[in-house]
Amino acid sequence: MPELFASQILVRALTAALTASVISAIVGTFLVLRRLSSMGAAIAHMCFAGAMAAYVAGVNPVIGALIPSLLLALAASYARSRREGQSEAILAAAIGLSSAVAALALSFSREYSAVAFSYLVGDVLGASEEEVSLLITVSALIMAVIVLLYRGLKYSALDPETAEAMGLRVMLFEYLLGALAALLLVVEIRVVGMILAQVYLVAPAAAAWEVAHSVEGMIALSVALSLISAVAGFSASILLNLPTSAVIGVIAAAIYAVTLALSPKRRGRCLLAFLRRECKV
Repeated sequence: MPELFASQILVRALTAALTASVISAIVGTFLVLRRLSSMGAAIAHMCFAGAMAAYVAGVNPVIGALIPSLLLALAASYARSRREGQSEAILAAAIGLSSAVAALALSFSREYSAVAFSYLVGDVLGASEEEVSLLITVSALIMAVIVLLYRGLKYSALDPETAEAMGLRVMLFEYLLGALAALLLVVEIRVVGMILAQVYLVAPAAAAWEVAHSVEGMIALSVALSLISAVAGFSASILLNLPTSAVIGVIAAAIYAVTLALSPKRRGRCLLAFLRRECKV
């Protein structure tokens, strides 16, 4: 096993997986707290469709993925700010539209199927130095923004009404959070794939929410669970010769399922409801 990780390719792949897991867990924490998990999924779909359309058109897939993803994040945040209940409709329509665009792009030639598969499930072991460097650079940039604006992001996610009363521009922080999620997914999708990018962004943070009692605790636990799934999935995929991103995604989702089943928060609510004769067993 040690000699496997001595390989430059494996070290680069593990670095990419760990970097993506950490920054996704941190961004995902704020998305889960702000109840924007569906936005993350919609943006991931839009990244995939934009990248495929750009590839077919001969344009840089990163640019093709970034522009529609940012537009979707801003449009969904604007709809939420208007409080007209249209945000979920926009996200659902975006998922359908992105699927149609991706299918249309694939219809032009069968040779694009392999490219689509790489964007869908990722190719961690095939990630180039440039792709990993871009992922690390963007992750560091996102982390710097979060550190600088942590107080605003924290309070606007935890209690938007109180945050507004404190003078914070809650919707500006929501626009920022959507933009950060879009930027992160764009650089992740080529390395870890659309599926794992979605799982990374939601599952560890959602699992941490079931246990943690503070934002800091939720971030720490989310990062820990994400790293555990990354290391365990990476090791298992190498030993069993399975797709790395898929194995990591399954383990992360399984951790969330177990945490959901054993959640002390949900047990407490159910027990209280049972005592009030509102919970049917």
